[in-house]
Amino acid sequence: MNPQTLTLFHTPRTRSLRPLWLMEEMGLEYDLVSMEYDADYFASEKYRAINPMGKIPAFYDGKQLIVESTVIMEYVLNRYGPSDLQRDKDHPEYAKYLQWFHMAESGVSGYLATLIGYRLGWEKYVISKEYEAYCVLQVEKALAMLEHDLNGQKYLISDGFSAADISIGYTLYLSSVLVQLPLSEPLTTYLAGLQQRDAWQRVIAITP
Repeated sequence: MNPQTLTLFHTPRTRSLRPLWLMEEMGLEYDLVSMEYDADYFASEKYRAINPMGKIPAFYDGKQLIVESTVIMEYVLNRYGPSDLQRDKDHPEYAKYLQWFHMAESGVSGYLATLIGYRLGWEKYVISKEYEAYCVLQVEKALAMLEHDLNGQKYLISDGFSAADISIGYTLYLSSVLVQLPLSEPLTTYLAGLQQRDAWQRVIAITP
């Protein structure tokens, strides 16, 4: 890796889509290492020398490593902005922006990841039917809240597209495409609008 370069380790359809989409929207230059999902490789010493957690994403700014998708986004915005994708503390909808920027992962995607692993039959994701129902319930509550906060708007924040839309947009993609939980008509329309963006079209087309 070039010590002066932004480098993202990426696997299609995973959380690395969030920072990849963000960097495309911002027009940043970066190196992309795209690879298929390979649990054995991610658990290997070779990959854990890149990301000690053995997961995707792994992001480097020079020698600085960040492994959480939303943290990568926040880092990139703060270090390589200012960007019109941000909303600062003086913005009237700052609370909503900040909440969905983080809740997309902390309050929704963890449950979705558990559901994916369980439904794919992965041994380390064995859960009870009761906990499966609990995960579904938590996702459904969050999506109902999201629909309420959208209130029929094209984007979460009334003055336009933001990094919060990227964060929750990936979560909706995860929910509808990988977990195949049904989305309401307003959320289906919202996600379809996000997926029409040029940056999304570029990143979703990337293959290893």
